[in-house]
Amino acid sequence: MNNRREPRSHSPRPNYREAVTAEPSQPLAAPGQDGRHLYTCPLCEAMCGLQIEVADGRVTGIRGNPDDVWSRGHLCPKGVSLGEIHADPDRIRAPMIKVDGQWREVDWDTAFRRCTELLAPVIAEHGIGAVTCYTGNPLAHSFSLGRYTGVLLGMSGIPVSYSPGTVDQWPKNLSSHLMYGNWWGFPVPDIERTDLLVVMGANPAASQGSLLAAPDVMGIIERIDRVIVVDPVRTATAAKADEWLPITPGTDAALLMAVVHTLFDEDLATLGPLADHVDGVDALRDAARDWSPERVAPVTGIEA
Repeated sequence: MNNRREPRSHSPRPNYREAVTAEPSQPLAAPGQDGRHLYTCPLCEAMCGLQIEVADGRVTGIRGNPDDVWSRGHLCPKGVSLGEIHADPDRIRAPMIKVDGQWREVDWDTAFRRCTELLAPVIAEHGIGAVTCYTGNPLAHSFSLGRYTGVLLGMSGIPVSYSPGTVDQWPKNLSSHLMYGNWWGFPVPDIERTDLLVVMGANPAASQGSLLAAPDVMGIIERIDRVIVVDPVRTATAAKADEWLPITPGTDAALLMAVVHTLFDEDLATLGPLADHVDGVDALRDAARDWSPERVAPVTGIEA
């Protein structure tokens, strides 16, 4: 079942500086003019570099920018769709209020007044805790929107807010806080200098990634000694790996607990000089004591 490949030979690392300073194939157009434009995709935190072709005031082509120091030419389906999103006749360009079952555009004063009419009775009866705020992903790329949201939350007293990071990132924030005392102190792995790479919850062949991403992950994978992909689906990334482990969906935590169990059970968790700088090790050992690979194998679908 597992996909394995023969050990590969190492190729020289690319010279990013030469690639970044290379001359563009054609000059850039002035803002608002037809021609070639460089742009940063705003649809997720990966912020991939794009080359956008404009003719007659409309986007006619989008491709990844190979000279971008971060994305190295990567482009996912979301980035390709930016032209259609921009020109979509259903795109919301102003505040809208639903009247008699139909949506209609209004000015900002009218929109804020309507918000007050709807929210004030709720807050009066249930308190500000009955109201929350959700901000979408583009907030991460807009200084003005970020400032506005902070002012909104501060002045309103809304105690809880949500974002895409609520479901795809906060566990990492929490683990960083518990381990390093800093919610944003993420340890970014040095993928280019690793001998063993385990990929879980990611598919860099399709998505550049964001939180712990690195430029040209698929190119780097070709130079790593051993790559293991844990994914229910044999993705394009899994096809490039030395080993693919088709895990049962929703059982990643059980697999990771088995890994922790094995580290302690086989005396692989040697702290050395770090022993004086960490705590909670005994509690972690106790938590993983019953999570042996043999126990989790029927759950994860991965042999012990």
